[in-house]
Amino acid sequence: MKVGRNDPCPCGSGKKHKKCCMKKNHIIRLQNVKEERFYQQKHTLVNQLHDFILEQVPPSVYHPLEAQFKKRTSHKLGKNQRGFFNFWLYFFNRYKNGLRGIEWFLAENERRLSDEEKQMAQRWAQMKPQLIEAVGESERDALFRDYFSGEIINVPKTNENLPQFFPWNGTLALLEPVEGAYYFNGVRTLVQPKHFQHAATYTKQLINETGHDLDQVLTDYYPEILTTLLEGPEAEEREDQEVITYTYMFLLNDKEKAETLLYNDEDFGIDQWEETHKKLTWQSNIQAFTDNETEGQVRLSEVNATLVIENQSLTFTTNDLATAHQFLQKVQKADGAITLVEDFEQRFRLPVQADSKQLAISYDEGVPEYFALYAHNALHTDIDKPIPMYQNQSLQQLVLSGQAALAEEWLKQAEYDLYKAVYEKYGAVEITADFNTVRKELGLELSPFVTGGESRHSSIQQVYAGQSEVADDGADKLIYEKLGFTPETAHTFYAKDLIAFYQEKTDGKSESTERKYRSRLIDIRQMLETSSKQSWEECDLAFWQSLLLEDFLVQNKDATKSMVKDMVTTVKALTKWLAKENKWTIDKQVAEEAKDYQSLMLEALETAKA
Repeated sequence: MKVGRNDPCPCGSGKKHKKCCMKKNHIIRLQNVKEERFYQQKHTLVNQLHDFILEQVPPSVYHPLEAQFKKRTSHKLGKNQRGFFNFWLYFFNRYKNGLRGIEWFLAENERRLSDEEKQMAQRWAQMKPQLIEAVGESERDALFRDYFSGEIINVPKTNENLPQFFPWNGTLALLEPVEGAYYFNGVRTLVQPKHFQHAATYTKQLINETGHDLDQVLTDYYPEILTTLLEGPEAEEREDQEVITYTYMFLLNDKEKAETLLYNDEDFGIDQWEETHKKLTWQSNIQAFTDNETEGQVRLSEVNATLVIENQSLTFTTNDLATAHQFLQKVQKADGAITLVEDFEQRFRLPVQADSKQLAISYDEGVPEYFALYAHNALHTDIDKPIPMYQNQSLQQLVLSGQAALAEEWLKQAEYDLYKAVYEKYGAVEITADFNTVRKELGLELSPFVTGGESRHSSIQQVYAGQSEVADDGADKLIYEKLGFTPETAHTFYAKDLIAFYQEKTDGKSESTERKYRSRLIDIRQMLETSSKQSWEECDLAFWQSLLLEDFLVQNKDATKSMVKDMVTTVKALTKWLAKENKWTIDKQVAEEAKDYQSLMLEALETAKA
């Protein structure tokens, strides 16, 4: 049905059609016509400029210039070399007359150009190269920031000008101002954040070395800066680790009995169960990822081993020898239904930072499939996790030590990588990954690219078997789950006290404070679980000394200095709280010894890293 000018607008705004979408559509069509005319004029002028350069620069000069450009760009441009070379000839290279190509062209042809062509050529002659980084977007424009001046630049997101961009990417470009917006002129390439930062750092170095101003450096050293932009920082030397795969081949003497035993074993998840082919996985360390932008959860679990049954054979594969031994013990209880035939090892090497663990992923109905990538990212984005490229300092340590800029660089690159990975697999998606939760924990400026902005929140928590049965005495199940209590440990002598202490210390506090107490109380709970203590009175000074100086470092092999300090602080606060509650009396002794404990723990940490 045709909508009349004075009819209500079908968009539901309540305005008349002529005052709403009819007007907007007219503006859009007008803008499209203007842009089409702009690009036609631009194409015509580029052809004139190209012909002029070829006429004025003889082969005896042209070819040495091309060889010089290839050398200055380290022969790295490949199939893009011709386009960048011509761009350099037009706007950067100064000829013997002291003029750049566009300046020379304008001086010789100004009188022969139409008014519109002359205006465009004059704009081109005034353009200066800029290093710009994407810092936001609106419905129509991408927002870029000039790295050196801080100026925010609106760049229309049209197919011709900017068909696609990712968070925080950047480029070295000439920008042409047209009616309040800026259009890219000539060739450019948008690169990832670490490449952009490398080029910006190199540019600052050139300014310091030459004493020239920014505009002159970006113009005179365009080929070199372009190369650093495309290549990025030199590859880091990375240590590797040896990974061993253990494979065991079994014969199923009693196939039905063996399959029944494996099917009913709670350690194994069923991936496939067909007549001739069956696959099971041994899973552990289940994590649940939640995000306030979607209902439901994504669950991640480590796959300790894979079991494949084909006909009368069973193949068991794992990277963990302890898991293999556990399975062999299960086999011994099968009363001869399963017999080991052969076992062998395979060795290969991976970078130290590479995660050799296989993950099993599942998600609730209604959760977008791409949220599996967000959950996996959350699993590895821990503010206390050491980062090899920053001398194993964590994001938290970088911020606390005055190196927040490095933490910012790391987060920008991580957001870019994840956004790009999702886009390449799923195309444009409705909800972006959440990097604002971790930014809030670190006290950094929020990302403008995160859906939900400041209100966005996500988390990943450990899931324990049977935890829905925890705290049947009426206590808050969620808090028991946060601290990792199970039905077997929820009624121990320490459970209620740890819960009450956690509530008192975290109620109304920041996310970083909550995270600190939660993480360290989980450590204390795990150590209490492995001890034989039956009351707080039995937890003497020797117990706390062992807990701090031995158990904590064994349990946290990748511990950081901040984790050590948090642990000592938490133990002191907990023992003081227990004394206040009349459940324990040696808190002052622990407090007096804690300073020495902390020094010893930090020394042990440095020794382990040496």
